[in-house]
Amino acid sequence: MLRGRPERELAAWWEAEAVAAAKAHAAKEQVRVDPGAAGEPERKAGEEQPKEPTPAQPRAAEEGDARAPPRPPSTLPMYQAKPVSAQGLYPHGKSRSKNRSCKRSSDRSEEDCSPRPVTVDSSKARTSLDALKISIRQLKWKEFPFGRRLPCDIYWHGVSFHDSDIFSGLVNKFPGMTEMVRKITLSRAVRIMQNLFPEEYNFYPRSWILPDEFQLFVAQVRMVKDGDPSWKPTFIVKPDSGCQGDGIYLIKDPSDIRLAGTLQSRPAVVQEYVCKPLLIDKLKFDIRLYVLLKSLEPLEIYIAKDGLSRFCTEPYQEPHPRNLHHIFMHLTNYSLNIHSGNFVHSDSTSTGSKRTFSSILCRLSSKGVDIKKVWSDIISLVIKTVIALTPELRVFYQSDIPAGRPGPTCFQILGFDILLMKNLKPILLEVNANPSMRIEHEQELSPGVFENVPSLVDEEVKVAVIRDTLRLMDPFKKKRESQNCKLSSSSLSMAAVDILYIDITRRWNSMTVDQRDSGMCLQAFVEAFFYLAQRKFKMLPLHEQVASLIDLCEYHLSLLDEKRLVCGRSATSGGRPPHSGTPQEVTPAAQLAEGHPPPCTNSALKLSHSRHTLS
Repeated sequence: MLRGRPERELAAWWEAEAVAAAKAHAAKEQVRVDPGAAGEPERKAGEEQPKEPTPAQPRAAEEGDARAPPRPPSTLPMYQAKPVSAQGLYPHGKSRSKNRSCKRSSDRSEEDCSPRPVTVDSSKARTSLDALKISIRQLKWKEFPFGRRLPCDIYWHGVSFHDSDIFSGLVNKFPGMTEMVRKITLSRAVRIMQNLFPEEYNFYPRSWILPDEFQLFVAQVRMVKDGDPSWKPTFIVKPDSGCQGDGIYLIKDPSDIRLAGTLQSRPAVVQEYVCKPLLIDKLKFDIRLYVLLKSLEPLEIYIAKDGLSRFCTEPYQEPHPRNLHHIFMHLTNYSLNIHSGNFVHSDSTSTGSKRTFSSILCRLSSKGVDIKKVWSDIISLVIKTVIALTPELRVFYQSDIPAGRPGPTCFQILGFDILLMKNLKPILLEVNANPSMRIEHEQELSPGVFENVPSLVDEEVKVAVIRDTLRLMDPFKKKRESQNCKLSSSSLSMAAVDILYIDITRRWNSMTVDQRDSGMCLQAFVEAFFYLAQRKFKMLPLHEQVASLIDLCEYHLSLLDEKRLVCGRSATSGGRPPHSGTPQEVTPAAQLAEGHPPPCTNSALKLSHSRHTLS
């Protein structure tokens, strides 16, 4: 339990994606989405981390990069991956270090044979420390807040991959990620793909890099205006190194750009401003979605089924020269709007200036919006953005961790900032390498006197994201499954399964006129399968219970195939033909025994749990 809420209500739900490379056309790739809360994987062992002093916490619980810049100003301011199986994702691959074998003996209990708790070094977690501690406690893992002499299994860093050297285990940062998602680098990467596939990458506004492309910017704007005199665009200027809304401002004409030395020392990106956003309560808002990049090769992406919606604090009006400087109307940055007198702190997930994304979806669903289509478009945006970043990320990865040399396995949570247009088309605003994971907000007690108080909205979303990320990266998951994933349990013995079979078969046979076939008819099998799914996966909705049991059965069948393959190879020397089958790959969704229902139980939200194909 967490602040009176059942743990299952706090679960993060992930849309799983493995993406084949855009060899000919990124949009033509057929990508399978595997819904569920927790795919499971491998790897182990970490490296010791010396204790570092924790820096002072930034005053605002920001939702951009988890850095602490000064307070905002008063003015407005292709790649080749493994193919996707019919069931979903391939597992990441082999662990760098093998778990110690656990041999059974007649005098040792099964508990003695279970793997030790996963160890997590949190000494460099910084602003994500509170949410990380709660997640580790819920998983019953072991935290080392001051580092450890011996290696840890997982290292959680607050800022970058290069906090220190790690030679094994798992670390929650990719080398080069911070550089790749900066505004200029991101714009260049996406623009390459826009040139190749303009229709598929139309979710990113037209952008120019300043000061290098200033003349090009002026010329192209003039050309479009000459062709269409009615075009009255607005542009937004974003400093490349800025975060939390620092230095952002709006302009109506290229001549309005503040060139007085600032761009030479602080390059920026200028983009077309989205003038017709979707409004709720007459306010503009954006979406912070959390995306787990689990692996680069093969490419594995998980998208949290819940995120945050950050609202402006001044009713929206389309930009005109008199309101361009109204930052509380045009900029959704939490770290800016927190200083507005209209900012509303709320512990409710569906009210206030920061809400859960699921509450927004529930509200849209009640108005007849096709939530499945919204999710499909968002998933497509995320996949294509990661595809655009992947080639350079692989270069960084291979440079820092060459093949055959000691190094950690990397994963990373990214923050995707997305704006929904009035027509519900998602627009990518930016990607954050270090999204804030703070679970408290700033409250002004008196003028100039602030304190941090718990934020239930942040806690509900962020703790679930971190906990499910850790669960996905659990290096001992396969070992636990091999010991505990039997269909039978203390509450359902195989004798009980036999009795169930006899009872259901007799009942259906008595109702069936044609009894030429022996055994169960299809309807009886479905009834029995549903019953077993409900007994095995008690906390999930029925459709997820059934899907989880199917995945579980496929997993164990794949293990049998693998054994037959090994036996076939060993039998070849004796003159017997080897088994020709290939072991079936295990999907991350095959291990969903601990799944939890989503925060919003609205039926429209559940649509996004179904499997579907993106083009």
